[in-house]
Amino acid sequence: MSILRPLEIIIAHGPELAAAGLDPHEFALAVGGFPKTRILLLDPALPEEEQQDRLRRFLGKGHRRPVVIASTDPESRAAATLRILRRTFQCNPERLSVVDLQPALEQRDKKSRRLKGLELIRLAAAHVTRAFPIHPEEVPVSTRVLVWGDSFAALKAAQELAASGYPVTLAGPKPELHPLDPEVPHLPVSAGLAALVGEVLSTDNIRVLTEVSLLAVEGAAGNFTVRLELAREVLEETAGAVILAPELEIDSHHQAFGLPAHPRLISLTEVERLLEKGEPTSFAPEEGGTVALLAGFSPESSPPGLRRVLAAAAQLLKQANLQVYLFLGQARVAAPGLEAALEAAQENGLIVFKLPDMPEIAPADGGTGLTVSFVEPVLRRPVKLSVEAAGLEEIYCAAAANAALAKVLEIPLNPRGFLQGDNVHLTPVATWRRGIYSAGPGRGVMGLDQALMDVEAAVAEVQKLLGQGAAHVPQGRAVVDRGLCVLCLTCYRVCPHRAITYDNRARIEEIACQGCGTCASECPQEAIQIRNYTDDQVTALFESFDPQLSPRIVAFLCRNSAWEAYQAALKLKHADIPPGLTAIKMPCAGKIDVDYLLRAVVYGSKAVMVLACHPDNCKSRHGNEFARWRVEQVQTYLAEVGLDPQRVLFKSLAANAPQDFLDAVAEMEARLGAMSGAPPKAAVR
Repeated sequence: MSILRPLEIIIAHGPELAAAGLDPHEFALAVGGFPKTRILLLDPALPEEEQQDRLRRFLGKGHRRPVVIASTDPESRAAATLRILRRTFQCNPERLSVVDLQPALEQRDKKSRRLKGLELIRLAAAHVTRAFPIHPEEVPVSTRVLVWGDSFAALKAAQELAASGYPVTLAGPKPELHPLDPEVPHLPVSAGLAALVGEVLSTDNIRVLTEVSLLAVEGAAGNFTVRLELAREVLEETAGAVILAPELEIDSHHQAFGLPAHPRLISLTEVERLLEKGEPTSFAPEEGGTVALLAGFSPESSPPGLRRVLAAAAQLLKQANLQVYLFLGQARVAAPGLEAALEAAQENGLIVFKLPDMPEIAPADGGTGLTVSFVEPVLRRPVKLSVEAAGLEEIYCAAAANAALAKVLEIPLNPRGFLQGDNVHLTPVATWRRGIYSAGPGRGVMGLDQALMDVEAAVAEVQKLLGQGAAHVPQGRAVVDRGLCVLCLTCYRVCPHRAITYDNRARIEEIACQGCGTCASECPQEAIQIRNYTDDQVTALFESFDPQLSPRIVAFLCRNSAWEAYQAALKLKHADIPPGLTAIKMPCAGKIDVDYLLRAVVYGSKAVMVLACHPDNCKSRHGNEFARWRVEQVQTYLAEVGLDPQRVLFKSLAANAPQDFLDAVAEMEARLGAMSGAPPKAAVR
């Protein structure tokens, strides 16, 4: 038995246990046979006051023992009990283990249900009695914030932070502050933006630095060391956080679309300038004619760009005898009022062709205009239209300097060059490094309204992180054995969050660490441990297996994807989960060590599964890749000793894909059946 120290076990039972043939009292007596345990059988349907009174008598005053609470769907059925434990008794989250008995109730016979229920509780007890309580501590941090860029988002963030009492350094490479309104970029700075610039320049708590280069941002959140190169000096200062909001750039060249140069094929900015004059032009002649606008044919097409096209179309439609065509590709209309504006323009006479590809545009034969050729999408017939002129949308691009900026900050760019990686686990404005945020045009093309929401989110994150100069940081989540560390810097290189620094040994920056465990599994000296996911705890789980439950399949599940899919699969009525399946939650697939996979086999597992996030969707960037490499390594080891490497399976799946989890389990059962010569099991859906 692997229960290390005394603990309390609460079985929150309802009629569902007895209905499944699992008598609560008999089951509690069986659990009471575990060493070093006390048992409380509690009906979670009781009033909260009565539950609280029973828990107080059971746990005693000032209890310090770890607690296991077991129930079916505990976060729902035992919600009141958990609330009392967490709030009233203030159970440390690391010393409170919640067990869902649903996998036991899904078993086909009474004996298997009982054995599985006992194993689930035994596994939780083995883990929680080795848990280390982690408590947050106050760490002094700098309240200065570096805001990089001259966009509306950068200026507004600086203003909001200064108003909240944070000293701000607003810096950028340009000679002056010149924010852009992406919906009217052809106009000078609007009155509203000009007023914002003036307010920022006159705010005492904001130091504005122009024509600056960012040389380095070192250290961790709360106390970054920032080096800025000015014209005649290098400025070094400490900043608690960094907000990135460099301004967009606009590409108005027809070459970007593969179109030929022509005096009547002009950029949208030129169209807007001609319309601003309010007089007949070659683009919109007074006597009428036909003109075309093109939008949505670039991967970077955006709502602000389409809004500009529709605004130009609305002005053109006001002119008598002028026919306006809009050739529309994969345009994005997910912005307030944009779809309504498109419908209104069509009602006013705009003719829209929705095309999958850019139409062909060529000079008109024997004339000054253009010919637009395309396949009409409804009739599927080739069409040629003659137009006097055509206006082409412009491409909004990330700042060209973003690549150099990302290199300095050690954060990845997304495929379009913006400063927030494409990952489902990144919350708005977050980057891979805690304390560094990307807002507005720093992370994508957006209008001023959406940029303002980004600013509010970034400012809220800064306030949450820095407070009034003290951050609440969990202490001891990851620890380095300085006697084992040889400063090989493996951990420093693989950490996705830049949470590791070093002196004469590796050091964990607690405020930046997110506990993924990639460093621990890659350390060749095994000098790093992730508390509550230690090697000892994982081994204790193996020692708690019940040999009567078979076939034994160990599934290591990333808590950000596969674990969520597993929890959802338990609620599916058709779920058919083998009695010997043991699901082990890991902080990230990157924490799944080669040694864990081999030990699982040594302790009697017939098969081992590693289920991780999909490619490019790992919350810790490359944890799923590390896990896949380790599975391949273990498969090689098994083949070398004469074992079938197909006993170890790697798959990726999403958090909202419970059927994919069940399919992976069925695939592993099929593999085991093939190894033993048994007929394949029919898939259940």
